Formats: sequence, structure tokens, C-alpha cells
Amino acid sequence: MKSGHYTLIDLPSYVRPEWYEVAVNAVCSALMNHGKVRSVYRIGSVTAPGISDLDMVVVFRDEASTAYNPLAKLENESKYIFVHPLFGASESHFKEAAAITHFHNYRLIGGEDIFPQTKIPESDDKILRRQTALEFMIKMLFVMMMQKTYRIIKVRAFLLEARALEYDLEFLGLKNGPLYNLVQEIIELRKKWFLDSHAQKELVPAFDKLFDLLKDVLAGELQAAPVFTPGIQSGRFTKNVKWQQSSVLDITSRGLRIPSFPASFFSKKYYNFESRLTTFMVKLPVNKNCPSVLKNRYELSSAMAEYNKKHIPNFIPLTSSLRMM
Repeated sequence: MKSGHYTLIDLPSYVRPEWYEVAVNAVCSALMNHGKVRSVYRIGSVTAPGISDLDMVVVFRDEASTAYNPLAKLENESKYIFVHPLFGASESHFKEAAAITHFHNYRLIGGEDIFPQTKIPESDDKILRRQTALEFMIKMLFVMMMQKTYRIIKVRAFLLEARALEYDLEFLGLKNGPLYNLVQEIIELRKKWFLDSHAQKELVPAFDKLFDLLKDVLAGELQAAPVFTPGIQSGRFTKNVKWQQSSVLDITSRGLRIPSFPASFFSKKYYNFESRLTTFMVKLPVNKNCPSVLKNRYELSSAMAEYNKKHIPNFIPLTSSLRMM
């Protein structure tokens, strides 16, 4: 679908609210019958059926190992609700990670409630919240830059990320100003997406405006206090996105461009093909001298990623969305 100078892909499809509960119950029941699961939690909320996704955290008994994928046999309508694989962790990793990650609104839906009640010091929590917010905003910025470069907007993904951005701005204490206000407008746009034919026309201007405001706000935050890294000054976020230390935030691209009209027909294949032809460089202020709470988080993240790859490969670890390699 064309809108202005962009091709819109990943368009939302309306899903009845009750289908979310059907999907949750089916997946939870299958997991609890699997025999290696200790607990199942649901996180997040469904505020815009057809746009909202479902997030679940599966806690496995320590040393459990399985190639089981509970989403593999779902009906198409239920599969659509799950944007990514379920989160998964061993019981030991879960108890460590729950205190130093900021997933929202855990609700037990299966098994035993083993959510840790201990809290970390407020000073450490403040560091974690800021780091979590900066990491999300950095990733959102370069993902939006990729889409601007390709002239393609992944609509549902953008609407999901804009909703998540609200939490990160609140972590930074930015509950007012142009960026926060625009995020609120996009949240309202989500609510009327299937009710108002003009909603899609508002998307592209909102996308372009959000990119500019996000870059400005992030640049200011990084100038005030750089993002921490695990002792390195350069690396990769993804295969085609490199990063390096700099005094100011900047993002550039280089590579071949091909017409975007095939994206309307080939969607993900076209987007992935563009990603193989184009590379991006993110320059940003960083601090490689991590406080201890972030060193512990980086070490735990590496351990969880290694454990999941070996023991529960169809579940993603409870780590940051931004990998600083």
C-alpha cells in the first residue's frame, strides 16, 4: 500500500478481543502439559485489538532442555497475535533477571508464582531504568532510519514501538514536551485505526515527525549522560548496523537503493533484501565504565542468551532489545 513517498507494509488486521484470551489459554495449557515448565506469566496489556501483541514469559525448571515451540501449531489468527517468540528462562535466571529488567505488569497464568519479592536499591533501579530507556530509543531510532532509507514503514511494528516508547520517556522523567505529546497522539491513532478511515493518512506525518523528535531528544539525553556499554567503544547492533563512540549522536547509511514498489507485493522479503544492500553507522556518546549493576546485567544477559540457545532455542531471553556486540 502506498502513502505519500512510503510503501506501507505489515498493515494491522482486526482481531476480536476474545481471540487474545483464546490464544493465551491455548498456549498456557500446552506449556503446562509439557512437563518441564514451572510457571507461565503474561506481561503487557491489550489496548488496541488487532495492533496489540501478546507477550508471555515461560519459566522452565532448572536444567530443562527442549526444542518445543508452543506457537508452531496455532491457527493463523492466533499466530498473528504473537509478534515474536515467547520469552523463556530457567528458574534461576528468571529470579535474577526479574529484578533487573523492566518488563511490565507480570500476571501469573499457569503454575507456581515464583516472582521474586526482593527489590534492588533505588539508586541501582534508577540506573537500570535510564539505561533501558536509552537502549530502546537507540534501537527505535536506527530501525526508523532504516525504514526512512528504504521508504517502507512497517505499520504494526511502528504502532507497537510508539506505545512502548511512552514507558521509556516516563523512565527518563519526560512526561511532557513535544515528543511525549506526539506519542500520546499516536496512541490515540492506534485506538481509532479500524474505526476512522483518516487514521492511515495521519500515520506518515506522525512517523516523520516522531523520527525527528526522537533523534533530538535522544541526542540531548546522551549529551547529558552517555549510554553505558560493556567495556567497548565500537561494535554492531545488527548485521548491517554498526556503532562507534562519538561526541554527538549521528546516523548515516550507505549502499545500493532499489525501487520500493515491490514491497507492496513481497513485504518482508523485499525489506530483508534491502537490508543486505545497505549498511548503517550509528555514532553516539558512550561510557564504557559500567556501574556494577549494569556489569551484572550484561553478564546475566550473556549467560541467558547462551543458555537459551543451548537448552530452549525457541524462546527468547529476558534481555534488552539492543545488543551491543
